[in-house]
Amino acid sequence: MARIVLGHRDGALATRQARTVLTELSAEWPDVQLVLRQFPGRAQRDDLLAAVADGAAALAVAAIDTLPATLPEGLALAAVGRRLEPRVALVARGHLALGDLAAAARVRVYAERDLGFVRAALPGADAAVWRGTVDAALAGLVADEHDALLFPGSLLIALDRRDRIDALLEPEAFPPAPGQGAMGLLVRAEDDAAAELAYTLQHRPSFDRVRAERAFAAGLGGHTVGALATIDDDGDLQLFGAVVGGGGAVLQATTSGDPKDAEEVGSELAKDVLEQLAALG
Repeated sequence: MARIVLGHRDGALATRQARTVLTELSAEWPDVQLVLRQFPGRAQRDDLLAAVADGAAALAVAAIDTLPATLPEGLALAAVGRRLEPRVALVARGHLALGDLAAAARVRVYAERDLGFVRAALPGADAAVWRGTVDAALAGLVADEHDALLFPGSLLIALDRRDRIDALLEPEAFPPAPGQGAMGLLVRAEDDAAAELAYTLQHRPSFDRVRAERAFAAGLGGHTVGALATIDDDGDLQLFGAVVGGGGAVLQATTSGDPKDAEEVGSELAKDVLEQLAALG
């Protein structure tokens, strides 16, 4: 029986998600022995990506929004599972929009990327990245230690905290991170056997949406970006992109195209946005 190491990041939620992937793959490939192995991240090195590159893991499961927009050479995103909620959740004691918050609101966000968009929407806000657990953040809101949380909706839903969400913000109000709400399977680019295994969990619409968003982000390296792609009833891919420009202003743009050309759609929108940024000085 073949033995395959499935790598994942540390943390209770990442472990739970990896176990779900293992269960689904094992059901499809009963003759393959899948073994989970955790690879904690470090400041100067992504151990999970390094494990795949070095052969310590044949497959790796990771939240797409934790991956660099451009993967290290030799690695490939082989599959994306069915995407969950991609939008950012506002938890703010009944407030349904960012504009409902006080000008100097104490806002805590889940990732460094989000700070630029908070400061654009609420210039006077006391904005900071939350470093503790989700439950501690929610408790702090009750204790009046802060006024609002802006966390990925998929994270709160996965932790059974959907009831604490006051609003799911549309991308025009608060752009989500590229790939937010999606899980991906990574392999070495030349490992066809691992890619075939991963493809079992492929959800093509989610894969195409993620490809467009990541191509947009890759084309705007060095900028703070947000993106959300959807596929409409006619089968067309619609891509929304946003970037924090000079002076903290947010520039937004949209485009559309064929899902099979998702990466080209994302790259072209990034080029258009770069031209607009240059024109603004």
